[in-house]
Amino acid sequence: MAMAMLAAALFLPGKYEEQGKRIHQHLTARAEEGCSCQGSLLCTHLPLVVIDTGGQEIPGKPLEERDWFGQARYSLAKDGSPAITARISVMDKEGENNHPSDTPDIATACQIRIRGNSSRRFPKLSYSLRLLDQEGDNQKLSVMGMGAHHEWVLYGPMLDKTLVRNYMWYNIAGEIMGYAPHVRFCEVMLDGQYQGLYLMTENITNGGGRLHLNMNIKGAEGVGYLLRCDRPTQDEMGSLRNIYTYSERVSQTKQNISIRYPGEGTLTQEMAKNIELDYSAFEKALFSYDYNTKDYGYWHWIDVGNFIDYFLINEFTKNLDAGSYSTYIYKELGEKYRLCVWDFNNSCDNYQEQASGLEGFSMAERAWYFMLMKDGEFVERLLGRYRELRQGVLAEEYLMEYIDGTLAYLGPAVERNSRRWDMGWEGLSPTGRNPGSHQEAVGQMKEWLEGRGRWLDENIHTLRHYAHPSRNKVYNH
Repeated sequence: MAMAMLAAALFLPGKYEEQGKRIHQHLTARAEEGCSCQGSLLCTHLPLVVIDTGGQEIPGKPLEERDWFGQARYSLAKDGSPAITARISVMDKEGENNHPSDTPDIATACQIRIRGNSSRRFPKLSYSLRLLDQEGDNQKLSVMGMGAHHEWVLYGPMLDKTLVRNYMWYNIAGEIMGYAPHVRFCEVMLDGQYQGLYLMTENITNGGGRLHLNMNIKGAEGVGYLLRCDRPTQDEMGSLRNIYTYSERVSQTKQNISIRYPGEGTLTQEMAKNIELDYSAFEKALFSYDYNTKDYGYWHWIDVGNFIDYFLINEFTKNLDAGSYSTYIYKELGEKYRLCVWDFNNSCDNYQEQASGLEGFSMAERAWYFMLMKDGEFVERLLGRYRELRQGVLAEEYLMEYIDGTLAYLGPAVERNSRRWDMGWEGLSPTGRNPGSHQEAVGQMKEWLEGRGRWLDENIHTLRHYAHPSRNKVYNH
């Protein structure tokens, strides 16, 4: 009851994002009330996305061969393009159910391709979308009440049989750390065939309601920019410019740091060089003997609160990719570095290759935290923030109510999705870890979250070991 009152206070009703407010769809949107229509292919209280490819095969399927650099290669369209042009319609009526035959609220051309890494091999695919105007140029549109932009991700939960991981943790992260991608559940039909439950997700980039990166060059200040740390991959929807930094911490783990924004249409050689120099200066300061000194300390470079919240969200969920893959760091013009969460598909003991377990820490030696955790003041601030969040959005009661409330809102869409996709499909290793049904998957995640929170309550103080003087004599004077 206490957590329900907290939710009511935090999340105000309304469909559209407002400055400083985050919309949690399951708390604000219309719930299922039944439908009296006859003969429709689909009747849903959720937003409905209909995609028509005109019979084209959507490119982006993984190929067995790799390129000269060992990077993955993906299928292309017949004309050699990485994406095809299709039509997309979005039905999102207020106060009534949606059907494929309805007049759409949005109808436009788009480029579409399959996206992801290992998920490209799943039965249920995810897609990258780029909305186009009549001339074939990028078209910014507000989708399902989210801020207008032309780049979107249509994420199809398959490995996550609970269906809620990304929705839940993007929204919780967005409440505590300033920015996280906005998301909306929807159902999808592709070329007349029902594809199940999806999550329409903002791509992490510049645009209305997003990072508001300032493109204006102002002398030595340079530009606002977004970097991505990830495994080397072929990027089909726009070039990523690799940068080579002072620190070898990332390159030792076979990851790349790439410029994600400004994009290929704006990024110049001069901009790229200035971004590389700026980021390298940050890492020089962080990975040095002066990392925690008054004049050169890391706090001059980063939003410390943001870095702490990123650590705690990903540590609490044991999101093992965070800080290694799918990791985004950005810097707005005149501001400090911040991190943005992305991809909780493998979180909460859902990592494909191995069980995560309830115990242990995964973030303390990742990327920038390798140095930050050496500072006792950083660690103490992190511990205090953990205790604060355990009384709020990381409280056990709050998390359980969030899951139950989300699934209650999804209603019959869960069963439709289960009928469309084999819930006995096994994506986790070893095979005994795979839940056989949606209900079993939800039970597993709830049990894991309860156990993880209790273990951290009893053991998170041991993070002080990372900052102990005996461990860091070479760094701390």
